Amino acid sequence: MISDRSAPESADTSPLTEQGLLAYLDVIRQLFAATSDMMWVVHQGRFIWCNSVAVRQLGFDDASELLGLSPAEISPAFQPNHTSSEDLAQSMIDSAIKYGYHRFEWVHQTRSGEPLMCEITLNAVPVGSGIALLAIGRDISLIKEVENKLRASEFTDTLTGLPNRAALVQHIGQQLAIHTPQLSLVCIGVNNFKRVNEEFGFRIGDKVLKALASTLTRAVGDNGYLGRFDGDTFLVVLTEDEPRRCRAWAEQVLGQLDTVVEVDGVEVRTQSSIGISHLCSEVCTTKGILHRAEMAMFQSKRLGTQQVHSYSESLADEMAQEKQLLKEMRRAIDKQEFFLLFQPVFHLGSGMVTGAEALIRWRHPDRGVLTPDAFILQAETSGLIVEIGQQVIEMACQQMALWLEHGLPLQQVSINISVKQIETGELVESLLAALNRNGIPPECLEIEVTETMLLQQGKTIASQLWRLRQAGVAIAIDDFGTGYSSFGRLKTLPVDRVKIDRSFICELETDQRNGAIVQSIIALAHNLEMVVTAEGIETDFQYEFLRSHQCESGQGYLVSPPVAAVRFEHLVRQRWQALQSRN
Repeated sequence: MISDRSAPESADTSPLTEQGLLAYLDVIRQLFAATSDMMWVVHQGRFIWCNSVAVRQLGFDDASELLGLSPAEISPAFQPNHTSSEDLAQSMIDSAIKYGYHRFEWVHQTRSGEPLMCEITLNAVPVGSGIALLAIGRDISLIKEVENKLRASEFTDTLTGLPNRAALVQHIGQQLAIHTPQLSLVCIGVNNFKRVNEEFGFRIGDKVLKALASTLTRAVGDNGYLGRFDGDTFLVVLTEDEPRRCRAWAEQVLGQLDTVVEVDGVEVRTQSSIGISHLCSEVCTTKGILHRAEMAMFQSKRLGTQQVHSYSESLADEMAQEKQLLKEMRRAIDKQEFFLLFQPVFHLGSGMVTGAEALIRWRHPDRGVLTPDAFILQAETSGLIVEIGQQVIEMACQQMALWLEHGLPLQQVSINISVKQIETGELVESLLAALNRNGIPPECLEIEVTETMLLQQGKTIASQLWRLRQAGVAIAIDDFGTGYSSFGRLKTLPVDRVKIDRSFICELETDQRNGAIVQSIIALAHNLEMVVTAEGIETDFQYEFLRSHQCESGQGYLVSPPVAAVRFEHLVRQRWQALQSRN
């Protein structure tokens, strides 16, 4: 980019003559012959010179076709802010003349009519009694496309394309605000979906969810507002049907969801449970009506598959069960029933296991081994996650110390941090104390925070992350692309690693646009000097695609599911020995 400091200081007080302008253009041609940016010189509102890059990117055949045109003539009639290009161009020029320099975003239009998103820098140069403007334009279309996709994901489920939980909550709130007389929520939960993921893998599971989303989209049509509320839960907002008709429609949908979905040659049987809640005098808030719909759906699941259940006061039993779960979690903390599995993080170039992500499990005395989806939400809402999280930190540090003592060539172990742990303000001291107790270097620990946490916590989390980074602890952004809208904010945070969410990886084989987005995330992360890990690698194609585009590392069932520490150590040694034998 060129700024007003590019010209010698003497030029600031000596306007160029017309002859001097021609000499100035010769200097510009020589200095920027190899630039990849578009360049123009504007004098008296018209282009008097442009480089070959501008000609090519704007779709012209020769520079002579551009000369004599005004900036507005290579722009659409209106800019994205609905201001006419002619008026806004003059405003930008006026700012550059007033201050000597102005930078802004602008939509040009190619000769064929296609929009071209650019970052424009204007530098004012006195010429005789007037002003010439050196304009430098950089094509930022791809960056904007990536940022717009990430921004859209704030209200869109990346897997199904449906509105997500945030969009559903917003829509319900809008209906309540306009006093919609008939408001019903139909909460649809896929039964035993965890078993589908365990038996067939997440890749098949995701495709099953997409198929069910398509079925529901056809069933709902224009009669309601459909979204994906949670992992295996969908929600429909109905605003016109009275309760009896709503239930009849829900029973019809339930039959459509009792089906066999064929995915990649695999047949998966699906059944669902439905809960319904209605707006009434006792509940008139978004949170209240949503809670009742969820409780009704959970009750349907408890009563058996293929059930439609409307909320009733008998759901007090559900609340009693939740209280019992909290009691059992407190006991589990005291008796140390929580334990860790470790999923390998592997280097895509060598195949070596370089680290591990610690994943919590609960060895329940009556229900067996429980995954986080059975208890983590209640742990979060109750605040017990802080004590559980402390146990996770200690167990992860103890295990890393053992691995280092055994001579395993590991870089670090990663742990997930809860927003509640951030809110206590004691996370930094807790982590550093655990590292010190177990005698492991800070750089052997990586903490993972989500984009949503960054967005919600702001300065609270940023200050703690900076303190951890200064101490040597690595920072990773988990599930990147699911809740944050711009790379710009990451520049202000001490982030070492970006973990691309598995929803972007699973469609690499079938969606070329998704591949382009993944490539862009990798490139932009590297520009910010961050390493990249891809989550959910399940096929050789995904592995090779990511490796060929310089993604450093990955996780996924292609190499290993989460395993016990002993099995993990065996896998690390096995891969290390294989690498040595090849060399």
